[in-house]
Amino acid sequence: MTKKKPVRANLIIRAAFVLIFIFLFVSVINLQVTMNDLRAERDALVEKMEQKQDEIDELELRIATPVDEEFIERIARERGFRKPNEIIFKYDIGE
Repeated sequence: MTKKKPVRANLIIRAAFVLIFIFLFVSVINLQVTMNDLRAERDALVEKMEQKQDEIDELELRIATPVDEEFIERIARERGFRKPNEIIFKYDIGE
């Protein structure tokens, strides 16, 4: 006599494997979406870091520039100051 395998146990095992496969598939997709979001965030932070490094380099250059009359005049002009009796012309052509 040959013994028959229980059909119900075999069906439960197959269903368990299918559920595990579906769970793993959904987990991988979720991880891919999370990884893409993190990459985009990393790229934005790298760009921001490069901008801040450019600002630091500019400030270090300003610190290294000797303070003389030309430097003081240039900074004053950047901030909108003028010499006495000086007329400043501003052109808004092309803006």
